[in-house]
Amino acid sequence: MKIAKINGIDIKLHLSTLVIVALVGFYAAIFYGSIIAGATLTALILVGLINGVIILFSVLIHELFHSIVAQRYGLKVTEIEMYIFGGASKIEEEPKTPKSELVISIVGPLSSLLIGFVFLAGLLFNPLSVSAILYVTLLYSGITNIGLGIFNILPAYPMDGGRVLRAILWSRRHDIISATKTASRVGSVLAYGLIGYGLFSTFFIGLFSGFWLIIIGIFLNSQTKQAYLQTRNELTLSKLKAKDIMTLPKLEIPFDTTITNAIKYYFVPYKKSYFPVIRGNMIVGIIDIETIKNVPEFQRDKTIVGYVMERISQIPEIKENDTGKLVLKKMSQMKTNPHIVAVTEENEIVLGLIGEEDLVESIRFCELNPNQC
Repeated sequence: MKIAKINGIDIKLHLSTLVIVALVGFYAAIFYGSIIAGATLTALILVGLINGVIILFSVLIHELFHSIVAQRYGLKVTEIEMYIFGGASKIEEEPKTPKSELVISIVGPLSSLLIGFVFLAGLLFNPLSVSAILYVTLLYSGITNIGLGIFNILPAYPMDGGRVLRAILWSRRHDIISATKTASRVGSVLAYGLIGYGLFSTFFIGLFSGFWLIIIGIFLNSQTKQAYLQTRNELTLSKLKAKDIMTLPKLEIPFDTTITNAIKYYFVPYKKSYFPVIRGNMIVGIIDIETIKNVPEFQRDKTIVGYVMERISQIPEIKENDTGKLVLKKMSQMKTNPHIVAVTEENEIVLGLIGEEDLVESIRFCELNPNQC
């Protein structure tokens, strides 16, 4: 859910965020009870709530530093999402230079370290006799934020430290794909390391935190591979024009075809998930299998395709000379299926359509024929 808007950036809170807030609060309460003899239940709950909220705002500040610096470098940031593994700034494109990547990536961990040292510095002005709760809060939140900063600076792509590593390799090699590949491999090694240490801790030491490390390691390994593929695919698609990716309609369903005939003569024999709909010689919409499923069987003999299709004006449009990367961006913003964009000439005439399958096939072609892309 959206909870705020800062500097034009939507701040969203996923329900899973409450898990990490609760865990931090729980361990803060245990920490308080371990150093304060005879701690009351009220004090334990209060310490837990305060530290849980502090870590939430600390992570938000961490992500805001990333986002605001990214904006300074001309990158568009639409939202920050807080979730179980911390936070993520949705920066819509890759940094344009190694320097901008380095600066954008490093400011997050530095902000966490700064917050941590500020909390610890507060201990110098807060003797234990003044307030035990405040003392423990400053100490625990200081340690937690410093730990967060150190963890994020690990060279595990796509974490901040991994992006710093990629920026350094990118600057030296002048090849972002090669740099991303190496940073991803390092990220995978560290992810497996976390999983291995987590398993060891869980079975031989009996630490619950070991189980948490296993989850983080599995998540990090998945994100590492996904981030590398995303970077590689975006770079490949940025070299292609929409007109090179689009599929020219070979089979079109006339506007006045019944749903029954569309199924019988098009969807069943050709096994495609969607077809263009034409009226005269013009593409006026698309009809997909999910739309057909929503039409009750007893109405399909009388229902005309043209009356239930998605009109071409409702489909995202892209110009024939726009890049495949822009096509991917438009598709990623679509919240309903099928993910299709219409390719048009300057005079708005629809030339063809691009679906997810077309993007995949174009990427595969470029992998086999890199000299032609």
